[in-house]
Amino acid sequence: MRLTPLLLWIMRLSLAFSIPFPLPKRTVHKSDFLDKRSRSNSDGIVADCIFMASEEGEFTYKSDGSPKVCGLYFIAPPEKLVEIEFTSFNIDCKTGLAVVVDGWEMNQQYFPSPEDHDKLIENRLHNLCGQLTKKTFVSSQNVALIQHLIGMPGDGFMVRVRFMENLQPCNVVSMFKRGLYTVKNYGLKRNCSVSIIYPERIQLLSVDVGVTGHFRQQEGEFGIRSKCHNFIGADDFVEIAGGNGFELGFLNVRGRYCGMEANVGSLGVAVACQHSLVRLVSSGNYFNSSLMLLFIVPFVFTLEPPIPVSSSLQ
Repeated sequence: MRLTPLLLWIMRLSLAFSIPFPLPKRTVHKSDFLDKRSRSNSDGIVADCIFMASEEGEFTYKSDGSPKVCGLYFIAPPEKLVEIEFTSFNIDCKTGLAVVVDGWEMNQQYFPSPEDHDKLIENRLHNLCGQLTKKTFVSSQNVALIQHLIGMPGDGFMVRVRFMENLQPCNVVSMFKRGLYTVKNYGLKRNCSVSIIYPERIQLLSVDVGVTGHFRQQEGEFGIRSKCHNFIGADDFVEIAGGNGFELGFLNVRGRYCGMEANVGSLGVAVACQHSLVRLVSSGNYFNSSLMLLFIVPFVFTLEPPIPVSSSLQ
């Protein structure tokens, strides 16, 4: 990506009027996330253009002058938020820009999807350039991103990353090959999604969606259903989807379920795509509180039982 006069003019205009400016499109694949995890040196110097960190610490990036879009992807445990504190920042506004993203971006698509986030997309992008002494951002979920295009050699930034408690986790990115998860809406009107980096076989272990109300439990609506349009809680459902993008318009729904079943058993869906997603849609009329999912890598056979990691969203 070259810094053309038009691109520089747009960057300056966005900064002058505080307009969120997504950096130019670059092609990022899921393998980039997996290959680039924690590849800073002992001093926290980030040498890769695409970099992922799953631990707290201090990270420093200095440009070599290559005019390309790069990113620092941060991922915390599911029940945590990501706090990014800039302790040093120097990017010439004439030749560069950094954008802090509340969530992740891949090929100009965002997680959480704009439909499932309580903030407008323009309020999730924060443009930065010039010299800063200190500035702090806190994500709304367990992932955050610093995108940057820095054309001046030696320009860059230093950040201190901490993970903070999230008492009601909703949207989550999972990077484990195996895990046991529980997603809840806490009785709120909101949509919660679990994004999975690895292609997975997703198995529902138990479901309570569109049944348990705020004041009483609906009777006669037990059992899991795959057709929810005539269900008493039709606006509440859980769906499993897969595709090659982050956002809903690029995903194909593989299954949609509602009802109540304490032991679903062998209900599983194979989603061998670039991106797999489990999405809990809630109207706010019910406590959709016991959806449990087991993520298992497909086509892997073992004589040992699966070992769930400690990554419950409870």
